[in-house]
Amino acid sequence: MTEKEFINLLGLEKVFIKKNIYLPNNGENNTFDLKSTSTSDKFLLDVDRRGKIELSKFKIQNRYALTKLPLVRIDIDSPPHMNPDGTRTSRNHIHIYREMDNDTGNLPWAYDLDEFNNIKFDKNNIIFMDIFAGFCKYCNINISNIQGVI
Repeated sequence: MTEKEFINLLGLEKVFIKKNIYLPNNGENNTFDLKSTSTSDKFLLDVDRRGKIELSKFKIQNRYALTKLPLVRIDIDSPPHMNPDGTRTSRNHIHIYREMDNDTGNLPWAYDLDEFNNIKFDKNNIIFMDIFAGFCKYCNINISNIQGVI
């Protein structure tokens, strides 16, 4: 996928296909189907809150359904990430698709959430719903049609 294709996919407004969405509680995970409001493109939203030792650990990921290719993923209280250039992130970071030679479809680059201004983040007060809402806003996922969020 090219950077231009990624930017176009990220920019599409996405909505949940089902109307009643119940987000996973601690210890649970789920994948939700999304669709573009303007094209026939489909997406997946993975929400994983299965932290075994630390209940604060979670991952939220937006994937392009056609290829299952990850576009953006947030990791909270996960192991630090080592970037290809040798820089290391903290335990709270965001992976954003980046076109690379020999692209394997993974997300090799990550950025510290402390330094990423597009999502409200306070490492001293991590609130799942705040991160979820910020992630959805960044990925253009409309959550106004969700009726059953817990």
